[in-house]
Amino acid sequence: MSITKSVANDVKIIKADLENPKHAADIVNIVDLFSRDPMGQDEPLGEEIRVDMIAEMKKIPTTMTYIAYSGEKALGIVTCFIGFSTFTASKTFKIHDVAVHPDARGMGVGTKMLETVKEEAEEMGCSKVTLEVREDNPAKRLYEREGFDYGEPKWYFMSHELN
Repeated sequence: MSITKSVANDVKIIKADLENPKHAADIVNIVDLFSRDPMGQDEPLGEEIRVDMIAEMKKIPTTMTYIAYSGEKALGIVTCFIGFSTFTASKTFKIHDVAVHPDARGMGVGTKMLETVKEEAEEMGCSKVTLEVREDNPAKRLYEREGFDYGEPKWYFMSHELN
């Protein structure tokens, strides 16, 4: 099925059930598309990752993934984890991945997914929603429109790769 601009009005965002084989396959497929993108790794996921992803996600009790669907077609995912802020003594909602099917970009799918995540975080009593984004990622414009900023003083995401 090809994706058309008119589909954007029919997008439904659901909380994924990692036990549901369709949800699991759709998550892996969207993450693989994201991995192939220059904003991902610019290469497909390895087979071992494709096989292990959902099982490993299930081991993290605060994992939540939301899937955007138009009918049966998965258009995007947002994977989040609950964290904790010692400064506010409250939960935080960390967005780890936002990925939209390349054919559905620019249709408002990302906006609908982020709105859903922000509503969910608020209902859960989280003090904030955070995400990380590469400085060269065009999706920054979406995040800025949705109220995400770098803070004052500016915050940076840093990492230390482990073998």
